[in-house]
Amino acid sequence: MSVIAIVALMVIVMLAGGFYVGRARAIGAVNGNTVRLHSLPNYHGYYVAIWTGLPAFLLLAAYGIFGGQAVERLTFSELQREASALNARVDERLLSDAEYEEFRGAALQLRERVNAIGDDMQRLRSARGEERDPARLEQLQQDQREALNAATAAEEAAIARRAELVAAVGSEAEAAGASMRQLAGFELVQAPREQRQLFLSDAMQIANGALSSRESAELNAAARIVARYQDRIRYLVAVLALAFAAGGLLRTRSQVIPDFRARNHVERLITGLLLLSSVLAILTTVGIVFSLLFESIRFFSTVPISEFLFGLQWSPQIALRADQVGQSGAFGAVPLFAGTALITLIAMAVAVPIGLLSAIYLSEYAGPRFRATAKPVLEILAGIPTVVYGFFALLTVGPAIRGLFTWLGFDDVVTQSALSAGLVMGVMIIPFISSLSDDVINSVPQTLRDGSYAMGATRSETITRVVMPAALPGIVGAILLAVSRAVGETMIVVMAAGQGANLTANPLESVTTITVQIVMLLTGDQEFDSPKTLSAFALGLVLFVITLIMNVIALRVVQRYREKYD
Repeated sequence: MSVIAIVALMVIVMLAGGFYVGRARAIGAVNGNTVRLHSLPNYHGYYVAIWTGLPAFLLLAAYGIFGGQAVERLTFSELQREASALNARVDERLLSDAEYEEFRGAALQLRERVNAIGDDMQRLRSARGEERDPARLEQLQQDQREALNAATAAEEAAIARRAELVAAVGSEAEAAGASMRQLAGFELVQAPREQRQLFLSDAMQIANGALSSRESAELNAAARIVARYQDRIRYLVAVLALAFAAGGLLRTRSQVIPDFRARNHVERLITGLLLLSSVLAILTTVGIVFSLLFESIRFFSTVPISEFLFGLQWSPQIALRADQVGQSGAFGAVPLFAGTALITLIAMAVAVPIGLLSAIYLSEYAGPRFRATAKPVLEILAGIPTVVYGFFALLTVGPAIRGLFTWLGFDDVVTQSALSAGLVMGVMIIPFISSLSDDVINSVPQTLRDGSYAMGATRSETITRVVMPAALPGIVGAILLAVSRAVGETMIVVMAAGQGANLTANPLESVTTITVQIVMLLTGDQEFDSPKTLSAFALGLVLFVITLIMNVIALRVVQRYREKYD
């Protein structure tokens, strides 16, 4: 068991002991006459326990979150100091090497040319009317690809030349008898940025006795430094945590007197924790919104927002690497919006009638035994993994639909279609509507039903004219929740509807949705500076706006009808 785990157990024991110490001291301060206490004895115990354990656990949590990063930074700083002489020698070699400077200068000039061509392309894309010149835009795209390939070649040549100089300095240092710590620091500092973290991770794995991606004498030297800093920080945190716990116990124990307002302190602390939780939830939402917004602004600086919102062609395939020739990309998202709306509409056409009628029957007509059996069975549909629904749609529903329409004389029906995905998705979201609507209908006061029956209304009239209007806000909320679930579904659409961005209203054709394209755009080897990848954030922003609009509509419906039945 690690030192931190032992300390955590000791703090828990001290926390429990603090509760009993505070409670016993409060009772002893009034000789057992607890009426003289301002707060109940348990509040005094809670107060002592909280300030015994809270600071220590906050420190342990901070160590768990930031301890590894602190060790990595301290290790990097020490290794950098150890290899400072070798790193300075590399800098001198680079400054005096004419070949490296030539490659680097050429790469910078070519990059400037690439950026200039990109600015010209952006101006042409934003032009309207006679100023648009498709032939000029195509020529600029060709020029940009050529300049980008040349810049990449120059950068790779500069990197290769730099690697030669670094290897030469390393060989000379090893021949001169440099220590392993110096060589480890030299390897770490001179490694590319993406490989530095791997070096430090391997060193930490070796220090912890775990399996690393590779082993070397340099890594072992770095691991010894990592182990030393880990031990120092671990024992420092352990001592401080125990000191905080003991100090909190002694300080709060002395505050326990008959007039001490322990309940007020405890309730203020709980209120503060609740406020902190609320603020964190709000800040998380704000962070998500701003992350989407900032990345979307970067995307719209390259692609006009009008083209994105009203363009009819979606083909974001562009060059992923500088040495790869690709398309310039078309970012008209209307086919994605249409595909999402089509599949959602089909799904809701299946889920809303079946789910709502099921809820009405289970709550108003079914007997207790049938309801106790049918409702759990119906809710099982919500627990089936979406990939199972996808397989069912691909292997059963899709071929069945194709066979049916082929028999009816339609020869161009495909297996992967919007109808197949919508039907299966509708079955999947039936429980979202039926269970929530059932709970809402059951929550309608029985007095409303009794009053309707007293006026001579039948059961059906009572349901349609009294129960359903009273339950309408909750039913609308259940339907909007189901719509959100349908809009956000990905796996069923991928397997049952395909990935083709087709602008069509024909449910028998293959379509795709916003969520599927977001997954496709952010999967695999992607550059997060390219319009292709940034378009995923723009699509996410659109989904956020759609969800916000649905929530506003639901809120308005609830506000309108709640006044009638509260």
